[in-house]
Amino acid sequence: MQSQPIQIRRGIFQGDYLLPLLFCIALIPLTNELNRADCGYQVHGTERKISHLLYMDDMKLLGRNENDLKNDMKIVQTIIKDMNMNFGLEKCARMCLKRSSVQSKMHVGSTFENDIKELDTRKTYKCLGIEESFDIQHKNEKEKLKKEFLRRMRLVLGTELSAKNKIQAIGSLAVPVLKYSFGINN
Repeated sequence: MQSQPIQIRRGIFQGDYLLPLLFCIALIPLTNELNRADCGYQVHGTERKISHLLYMDDMKLLGRNENDLKNDMKIVQTIIKDMNMNFGLEKCARMCLKRSSVQSKMHVGSTFENDIKELDTRKTYKCLGIEESFDIQHKNEKEKLKKEFLRRMRLVLGTELSAKNKIQAIGSLAVPVLKYSFGINN
């Protein structure tokens, strides 16, 4: 069954259950162009290159060098302009690493790139809820996760819910705090 064309002029209502699906579909052209650009890191033992990591509205661009990153940023700028999308550039940051050490500031060219601030080596940014800089401070992140998990556990256990409902509440309120860190945090 097919509906009539849906005219979406300014975004989609938040909370709509189709929003995540439509958002992912809208980003397929961006992903395809970034993959086609042949930039990024070569996966050891394969011909596959990884130029970006994308999870819903979080994106991380990866490049072997400054030129790869510039190329990726130009692609992103072109595609989001074509799609009439806006990025919250105030939340964006860039850092150039070479063999695990921070390089001097990237030389940028376009207005879009100039709007993305250089990440200070002493500061962090959040990607998928994990604070990062040129590395992940695993010990600090573990401590933060532990505190938040225990805070939520105490809240649930302090209620007058039945045992069954407490277990369900723990599974939906406390456990997700840790889930996002699995595979990222040591």
